[in-house]
Amino acid sequence: MADGQLVYIDESGDAGLKVGRGSTPTLVVAAVVFECTADAEETASRIRQHREEALAKGPSFQFHFTDLRRDWRVGFLEAVSGCPFAVWAIVVQKDRIWQGTQLRRSPEYLYNFTVKQLLTYTFGKIGDAKLFVDGEAGRESLRRMVTYLRRECRKAGLTVFRDVRFVPKRECNVLVQLADMVTGGIARSYRDDKKDRHLYRRAIGPRLRNVWEFGRPWG
Repeated sequence: MADGQLVYIDESGDAGLKVGRGSTPTLVVAAVVFECTADAEETASRIRQHREEALAKGPSFQFHFTDLRRDWRVGFLEAVSGCPFAVWAIVVQKDRIWQGTQLRRSPEYLYNFTVKQLLTYTFGKIGDAKLFVDGEAGRESLRRMVTYLRRECRKAGLTVFRDVRFVPKRECNVLVQLADMVTGGIARSYRDDKKDRHLYRRAIGPRLRNVWEFGRPWG
């Protein structure tokens, strides 16, 4: 099979609609896009080098945004800032979703819709890709998401992806970890209560192509 795009997807926050009663106020979904396998391998090699040389950690160590201290987060993002990938993200601020709309139907529908929007509104920059998704969510919900995405892309006449692979955390896939770190960094920029809210998005900056703040306008 010819080489093509590889897209790693992750989210920060949840799709729950009970904000203030356990659900996060914001859902962020991001896609880390590689144009070819060689670009992905180059980036993976840079992450492993940083892990071993800067942190003296072995292959079992995993980069997860919420588990790391501030300087490790910044160091990681700065280490990959020159690597050949692009980041597209969508931010759903739930208080901007109109009451009574389909998006308030269920958390699963909101999440699937958000992923669809992310993948299909990239000005044609994502196409015929292989998707990699964190496989820790329930398998059935992931399968339903893929079915939904295929149906919606077909209706729109788009060939956004050709294959999907669910990646379990036990594989210690550094590119899945990259998606986690990038998504966490973007999400942190929407936390007014955090003093480090601007650090990570600034570090990601060279790789950011678009952050779409989805929802109705204020007022």
